[in-house]
Amino acid sequence: MLGKCSEVAFTLNRPAVGYKNAMRHFQSRSVMAENFNKGGRPTVANRCHNCVMLRFDDLEFDKLIRMMELAGESVKATFIKGLVLGKTFKVHKIDKTMLDYLTKLSALFAEYRNIGVNYNIVVKELKAGFSEKKAMTLLYRLEKETKDLAAVTAKVLALTEDMRNQWSQKSQ
Repeated sequence: MLGKCSEVAFTLNRPAVGYKNAMRHFQSRSVMAENFNKGGRPTVANRCHNCVMLRFDDLEFDKLIRMMELAGESVKATFIKGLVLGKTFKVHKIDKTMLDYLTKLSALFAEYRNIGVNYNIVVKELKAGFSEKKAMTLLYRLEKETKDLAAVTAKVLALTEDMRNQWSQKSQ
């Protein structure tokens, strides 16, 4: 019995007949697998697989969040990575007076657009054929819309002039 077991062990340790061909086939398949992507997520040339963990106390974390808000960043990891690697970041300061100016200007432009739409409707009705009475009412509406347009334009100019004065005072 012992002789048979040793023979079996001996035959298992011996390489197969086509061992070199099998290894060559395996190596060519592994090289091909590195260069060939069957689908799914595309491979990245320089993968990030090193991880560093940081711990902040409350004051440091608040300072980090304030710096991120000033820089306009939303992802902590990329912001910290940029700081550690010496990347400069831009600080975006929002001026409240400029923000108020822009909101008022947007509202005035929306009003301007509405008046323009009404103006176009009146002109189309005038072209469509009309009686004398209807023409007079439409012309009155057209005159009213023109006055509204001029009033909105005056508001825009006054608002812009006020903003210009505020900025000139800040720059001095």
